Amino acid sequence: MYKRWFIVIGLVISLLISLPALATNKPIKRNIMPVNQVKRDMTGIGKTVISGTKIEEFNVKVLGILKNQKVNQDLILVKVSGDLIEETGGIAAGMSGSPVYIDGKLIGAIGYGWQLTEHKIGMVTPIEDMINIWKLDKINNKKTAFLSDPIKVAGQVKTKVRFMNKEPRKITEQADNELLAYPAKTPLLVNGLGRGALDYLSNELQDYGLKPVQGGGVTQSQKKKIDDELKPGSAIAVQLVRGDIDVSAIGTLTYKEDDRVLGFGHRFMNKGESNYFLSSAYIHQMIKSLEMPFKLGAPLNLKGIITQDRTAGVGGKVGEFPKVVPLEVKVTDQDLNRTRDINVQLVRDEDLIQPLAGSVVYQAISSTIDRQGGGTAEVEMEIMANNLDEKIIKRKNIFYNRGDVAAVALNDFLKGLALITQNPFQKINLIDIKLNIKIKEEPQVALIEEVNFSQQKVKPGEEIEFKVKLRPYRKESIVEKYSFKVPENIDAGKVNIEIIGGREANFTSQQEVTKEETEYGHGKNETFKDLEEVIDTFKEQKINSELVIRVYPSYEEEAIPVSGDNNSKQSQISHQRKELSSKASDNIENEGSNVKANEEIFEESFSTNYILEGRVDTELEIQPKDKNKSKDKEGKKVTKPQVKNKDKVKSGHKS
Repeated sequence: MYKRWFIVIGLVISLLISLPALATNKPIKRNIMPVNQVKRDMTGIGKTVISGTKIEEFNVKVLGILKNQKVNQDLILVKVSGDLIEETGGIAAGMSGSPVYIDGKLIGAIGYGWQLTEHKIGMVTPIEDMINIWKLDKINNKKTAFLSDPIKVAGQVKTKVRFMNKEPRKITEQADNELLAYPAKTPLLVNGLGRGALDYLSNELQDYGLKPVQGGGVTQSQKKKIDDELKPGSAIAVQLVRGDIDVSAIGTLTYKEDDRVLGFGHRFMNKGESNYFLSSAYIHQMIKSLEMPFKLGAPLNLKGIITQDRTAGVGGKVGEFPKVVPLEVKVTDQDLNRTRDINVQLVRDEDLIQPLAGSVVYQAISSTIDRQGGGTAEVEMEIMANNLDEKIIKRKNIFYNRGDVAAVALNDFLKGLALITQNPFQKINLIDIKLNIKIKEEPQVALIEEVNFSQQKVKPGEEIEFKVKLRPYRKESIVEKYSFKVPENIDAGKVNIEIIGGREANFTSQQEVTKEETEYGHGKNETFKDLEEVIDTFKEQKINSELVIRVYPSYEEEAIPVSGDNNSKQSQISHQRKELSSKASDNIENEGSNVKANEEIFEESFSTNYILEGRVDTELEIQPKDKNKSKDKEGKKVTKPQVKNKDKVKSGHKS
């Protein structure tokens, strides 16, 4: 009896398990018309939104098929008409993805139009190619396609089409028999960015052929009242930033199958596998333009994720959402006693995180201080990632710029992001970013004028005091007192002393990670063995308000040929210092070097209240060490300031 029940239960379970599999293997019936069935002079309709969320229709007539002989891929040449087209002025940017039907069957989506010419003629991307996006098929970029039948445009006969991605070429470069086709894409619409931040973002994204322009927004109360169900013909927004600031491209939904969607009919950024926000969209109005009309719209509610960005369009899913990086920026204007917070979500994309985050932070500063110009910025940042040894990267620094304080405040932040997202060692998943920025107009800057030591002859291990004369901007000079311990293992003889600010110390350090130094764009990676070491180097870089003293090894006095007014003792010292620094650098990389072991550089840092400018080079005489004195191992030794040292630099004390 029990055995029979087990058999029955087993059969039921097997049947339940097999049903989804049977359903999955069942061919999906799609109401589509393949491109090989589309003929010249066929007529149909297209669907799009030109106001609000209402889907409206326009007329479509097939003019021919564009044969691409290289990759065996076709496009459908069409002419559009009707009241809607008269109102828009033709095919508009933002209409990309508008589904086109013939005899009730979907043939594809409006994908391309013409700039500076006939806006009522465009091209339809076949639906078969768009469906292939779901299969992750790689679709080659088209360059030139030939018309199945010549057409006459503006009195000229055209026989082929050249596909363009960026700005129009010069008219003289265009052949008489060809049309230049451009994706009917919308400009990248932004809401919440001012002119400065917009210019910054535009410059950073120009390689993608995107041109950010000011858009509009929709209030939360409006979003709740609007019917924004996604259907073929609905306006959609592909978002890169959402929250207090929005950055998105507006297009049209072409096809929806269960929870999967297709749209645009052309690439967005052509990144292949992607991670964008998919949202419904609201169209405020159509903007007519000689170049190409476009839709002015704004995102409504988050609906899902765009996972594929291919030549034939974008594809994604409703109900699933992208990986994001929350960014919180707090800015205080100390002159106005005003604080503002900006919170956004950024798509987690290694190529896009820098320009997107940079534009948001720039805007946060600009909107808070409400002016364009110079000032001092104190910046405290935290970057959190889930697969770093230290989960949070923290750094504080202070900056001044006479022209644009908002731009200079980004320096450390963007450098830190670059180290993480562009590192050659491992992929890093950012979790959270926070910045706390304080701005004031007063230049918190001082010039290093003089340095005087309490004595000119010292012994290894001795404590020596020195005074630094600083001149704050437009104020009387002040004198600060410091002391440092002469390194125990320094050799007798004259040594060069260099006193500089933290900013210049970083500039003169070959260890500084700069984008120009390597083809990777991550600094001289051969110096580092792993990502942890790169990040430690970044965190340990000098603060711009630090006073740095460097003691270069003893040297023999010799004539150094320097011509003109620069033939001074300080010039000779500077020359000697550079040679020693270069030799020390070579010694690290070449064990066979003739550089002596005593050619080592000692360094110590001191905190000040100013961003320091200028430098002073001087000398000290190291006397022979007392033979009976035991060695003190406390001094900080840096064999090469350009190479990261795990030990912390010993802080000097200010008396």
